Amino acid sequence: MVANDQSISDAARLFAHSLAPAKHQDSQEALRFARWFGEDRAASELRPVDVASYIDSFGANSPNAGARADSLKSFLAYAHKHNITPERLVSHVRVRRSASQKRPAASGGKQTGVNLTSDGQAALESELEELVAQRPQIAGDLRTARADGDVRENAPLEAAREAQGKMEARVREIEGMLRLAVVVDDAGIGVAPGTAHVGSSIVLANLASGAALEYQIVNAAEAKPGTGRLSAESPVGLAVVGKRTGDVVEVVAPSGTVRFRVESITS
Repeated sequence: MVANDQSISDAARLFAHSLAPAKHQDSQEALRFARWFGEDRAASELRPVDVASYIDSFGANSPNAGARADSLKSFLAYAHKHNITPERLVSHVRVRRSASQKRPAASGGKQTGVNLTSDGQAALESELEELVAQRPQIAGDLRTARADGDVRENAPLEAAREAQGKMEARVREIEGMLRLAVVVDDAGIGVAPGTAHVGSSIVLANLASGAALEYQIVNAAEAKPGTGRLSAESPVGLAVVGKRTGDVVEVVAPSGTVRFRVESITS
């Protein structure tokens, strides 16, 4: 079956419109992926290597890597089902763990803090409250689904179990981040003075177009497309963290290499 010629951004918007409000995270990841891939590129051009490269762009070191990978899988499954992409790409979404992550921590070793802005910490606390409040409803859905008959061929039951699993995984993830949270709005802890870090507000100049872009660098868990909150683990974030005013950086994406100059940094 031949895929249609929709752009990746059109595909992401269609996917977002198909989701329930509770699936906001899935829609945001699809839109984030579209920007990385090149919004005007046809979804039919998407290949396994692109999916693998995108996953590597945030990698296993991201505190919400698993949730982001699951959201991307949902989008890719939708795109294939609706004949938007030519092949099934879900199986290529793999978060590769680093060697240090695979080894268990030494007994008594300290866990690394998670740098968050105060707004990001508040947002995570709010999200956690909302998720915990959903537990009774999901438990009720499971009871109802189990009462429908043969559990071996019970699609509502499988859907309820999947929703419960995703929710509980996200609850554990947020609880872990909040437990290790270090608020970094006003000072770059452990970084050289004058360099960009989580919590910094920066202005970047696109050297090709001259456009000025304003961002606040945040932890990956806080990043939201369209809000000016730039993940420190995104391609641009990785390029600018540790840089100083006047430095020029290069960001490689499928749409080509883009050069930026750091115009200002405000801690």
